[in-house]
Amino acid sequence: MPPKGKSTGSTPTTAAAASAVPQRKWPFPNARPGPANPGAKPLPEGKPNCLNGLTFVFTGELDTIDRDQALELVRRYGARVTSGPSSKTSYVVLGSAPGESKIKMIEKHKLPTLNEDSLFELIRSRGSAPLTTDQKKKLKDEEAKVKEAAKKMEKETAKFDPGALWTVKYAPRQTKDIVANKAQVEKLQKWLGSWSANLKCGFKKPGKDAMGTFRAVLISGPPGIGKTTTAHLVAKLEGFDPIELNASDARSKKLVEMSLKDTLDNANLESYLQGKPMNESQTGGVKITARTCLIMDEVDGMSGGDRGGVGAINALIKKTKIPIICICNDRRNKKMQPFERTCFSMPFRKPETKMILSRMMTIAHREGIKIPGEVMNQLIEAAEGDLRLVINMLSTWKLSSTSMSFDEAKVFGAANAKPGIHTPFTLYSELAGPYMFSQTSRKTLNDKADYYFQDFSLMPLMVAENYVKQKPVLANKETSQRLRDYETMRLTAKAALSISDGDVLDGMIRGGDQHWSLMPHHAIASCVRPLSFMYGQLSTHFPSFPSWLGQNSKGTRLRRNVIDLQARMRLATLGGCSTKQELRQDYQPVLWQRLSKPMVDNQSDGIDEVIEMMDNYYLGIEDRDAVLELGVGHHDSEAILKQIPSATKAAFTRKYNACSHPMAFVKMFDVSKAKPLKGAEAPDVEEAFEEELSEVEEVDEAGDDDSDIEIDLSKSKGIKKAKAKPVKGKGKAKAKK
Repeated sequence: MPPKGKSTGSTPTTAAAASAVPQRKWPFPNARPGPANPGAKPLPEGKPNCLNGLTFVFTGELDTIDRDQALELVRRYGARVTSGPSSKTSYVVLGSAPGESKIKMIEKHKLPTLNEDSLFELIRSRGSAPLTTDQKKKLKDEEAKVKEAAKKMEKETAKFDPGALWTVKYAPRQTKDIVANKAQVEKLQKWLGSWSANLKCGFKKPGKDAMGTFRAVLISGPPGIGKTTTAHLVAKLEGFDPIELNASDARSKKLVEMSLKDTLDNANLESYLQGKPMNESQTGGVKITARTCLIMDEVDGMSGGDRGGVGAINALIKKTKIPIICICNDRRNKKMQPFERTCFSMPFRKPETKMILSRMMTIAHREGIKIPGEVMNQLIEAAEGDLRLVINMLSTWKLSSTSMSFDEAKVFGAANAKPGIHTPFTLYSELAGPYMFSQTSRKTLNDKADYYFQDFSLMPLMVAENYVKQKPVLANKETSQRLRDYETMRLTAKAALSISDGDVLDGMIRGGDQHWSLMPHHAIASCVRPLSFMYGQLSTHFPSFPSWLGQNSKGTRLRRNVIDLQARMRLATLGGCSTKQELRQDYQPVLWQRLSKPMVDNQSDGIDEVIEMMDNYYLGIEDRDAVLELGVGHHDSEAILKQIPSATKAAFTRKYNACSHPMAFVKMFDVSKAKPLKGAEAPDVEEAFEEELSEVEEVDEAGDDDSDIEIDLSKSKGIKKAKAKPVKGKGKAKAKK
């Protein structure tokens, strides 16, 4: 490690200069502004391992690359990156708005600092750093550990065929082979080890961690971290015979019960669960004994309407006399709530990169793949800690090559990375981000159009809602604020024109002819091209949901109100209101004044005038509200209603309900069906034929007999039912002597 304050081919800034950097607290810590000029400078190219032995810390935002690109850049050349500065830190790379605590640590330890330009120059000018004695010793020790582990692994994997799956071939054989979650593995071992004792005492002794009161455990965690493997391995090590069922294959209660019956012979299992002696049974090719362990995998794989299946499993847990291990990905799911009282929760966490590295390096050495540690880290980060995915990537790569470089690992890892859960907000944020259209972006036109096809109904609306809130990167190239504002307006106009073209295409796609073949063109015009002008940081830090959806719903409701008003008012206008446009433009502005102003000017004295106007046009209270809501501009309904006192509004409602009003239309009465007759004994065919003839004759003689039809007039809104007067209570009778 070079002396503090010195570097090769660079000019580090001092701690005093670092403290002079203007401080700023961001209101959204997870939404940093990003680089001001992304992609403006080419990334430096250095010699292999030119940063070997150096430790870097990054704080603040750099000018042309973001934090992830900066970390990848220094790791590519062998550097180590830590989250906070210490006395062992070689350099601190400062950007805009650095952290206050890191600045204090820089001053305390007098650490050398770099900006973006000096970091790039350090990489270009620094030669391949030779390994120190300590580094050579550490490297030899790591290689020796890998070779020793590979020899042990060779004995364990010798029985497998060359074509066996690597995930099966290199599955853990002992608990020490399990990566991470050691504490949970020990708990599972202890729970299974004390199962027989807890069963004898009726699960009434909690013991440590209260595990002794549970007949089942619930293992939860992300996929690919070894949950199922751990359950099988621990069960075998504790002397149990594991039997695995996939709960997501049997989704309803009946299917779960049938699956248990077919696989485990539920009849015999029930007899054992009820306490009857059953030393051994052989059904369906599966042997069930007192040392059987049932593993229910993917219990959260049932859909929202399949809670009966969860209930069937939970009912089995309550009376089981064999251990049950349930496995799921998300224990916070509402469907998992029934297991909270019957299962002991064992959450498994995603292992860290350094925990996985040793195991993966051993597998790579065993299979003859030459891959450095920093390259393996790229694959592990792309897999997001999924051990199964990393092993599968290595086995796939072995088919074509026996070595892997840093760039190859980056491309291969990105191609096989775990797909994340995208929402319209994340899709827009990625497509409108400052790197999607930069010079360093590797995204093709098809890749950018794929964001549209993730949600082709909502993505154009997201772009139309948020593009004016962007801070375009292309405008930052101007020197003065006036020129930047002008360039922003010019780019906004070009984006708006493209969105307009996209709206024309959308009309052709969703119109009468439905030209769905135009969707690729719609993707470019409505999403990709507008954001190619406006890409950059979002001024609101988070995209807004399209307001068009709410306005469209409101517009549809108002159109229905206009149709209803036209149908009522045309009865009193003598040929007027022939069209909706005539009602909206001629009648509504006048009605708005006549239905609101009297109560504003005269308050309670204007109620009669408003009610009279409503009766003249067959309008009800809901119709009055619709007329007021149709007002725009200075005829705003919210503003006029605020001018009417609450007491006046209440008096208006009471008086209107107390009076009778003319009605334009009367709703038909609800006619109840005739009461069905009770069925007699089923007659023979000939008797049934005779009865049908007699029934026809009776109907003809009776004619139109509506005696069985009941009309409930109380349900009609046009008829008011008189309220019964309350009966005065009589005094208590005197007791007889």
